Amino acid sequence: MKAKQADSAAATAPLSVWERMAQPTPAPRPGLTLGRIAEVALGIADADGLAAVSMRRLAEGLGVSAMTCYRYVTGKDEIIELMLDDVRREMLLDDLPGDWRGVLRASALRFREVVLRHPWMTDVPGRILFAPTPAYLALSEQLFAALHRLGLDLDRIADVTGAVTAYARAGTHDEITRTRLRTPEGWSSSQDARDANRERLIRLLDNGDYPVYRKFVREGAPQGDERARFEFGLDCLLDGISARPDIPAAG
Repeated sequence: MKAKQADSAAATAPLSVWERMAQPTPAPRPGLTLGRIAEVALGIADADGLAAVSMRRLAEGLGVSAMTCYRYVTGKDEIIELMLDDVRREMLLDDLPGDWRGVLRASALRFREVVLRHPWMTDVPGRILFAPTPAYLALSEQLFAALHRLGLDLDRIADVTGAVTAYARAGTHDEITRTRLRTPEGWSSSQDARDANRERLIRLLDNGDYPVYRKFVREGAPQGDERARFEFGLDCLLDGISARPDIPAAG
C-alpha cells in the first residue's frame, strides 16, 4: 500500500527542472538557456552573495524581462539548484587516482577549493542543498565506485564517504565563517585577529593557570597555512579509516 501511495505521489508531483530540461521546449529565446541563466546567477552570487540573486537582478544581467525568466525557471529555488549543480560539476575529478584513499583525498581537497571560490554555498537552504541533482549523483558515484572495488558493503561505503565529506564540509565552512567574522573588523588573517587580542590574552595567561597554552602562545609558530591545516586533519582521518580491520590494506 505504501509503495502504491509513493508511486501515486511521484506521479502527481510537479516536474523538477532536470525533468523539464529533458523535454522539448517551445521556441526558446535565442541565446537564453538554462545554462546561461545559471552562469549569470553564479556571477551575481560570487560577487555579492546568495541573497543578491533575484529575478530582477538576473533579468538585468541577461538583458531580458523578469517574465521571460519565468518561462525557464519557476523561481529563485530553481535558479539556486542550477547554480548548485554547476558548482558540484566543478568538484568532479577529471583524472581519478588509482586507489580509494587517493580518490577520497583528492575529492575533499577539490571540495575545499571549489567552495572557497563560491562561499555562498554555505548559505544554500537545506531544501535545495539536499535535493539530488545530476552532478550530485555523479560526485557520489565517483566516491562510491572507488570504495566498491574493495568489496565493502554499501552501508560501510556510505559511512566512509560520509565521514570524509563531513570533514571537508565542516573544515571549509569553518574557514569561510572565520573569514566573514574577521572582515568587518578590518582583519585580513587569523594573525590579525590574534594580534588584536594579544594584550588581553597575555594578561589572562600570566596568572599561571594555563602553562602549556601560554608556552604555545609565546613560542609557537604562527599557523597561517589553512590548506596545510586542512590536509593534516584529512590525512589523520584517512589514516584512521585505513587502519580499520574491515578496510582492505590495498586497493
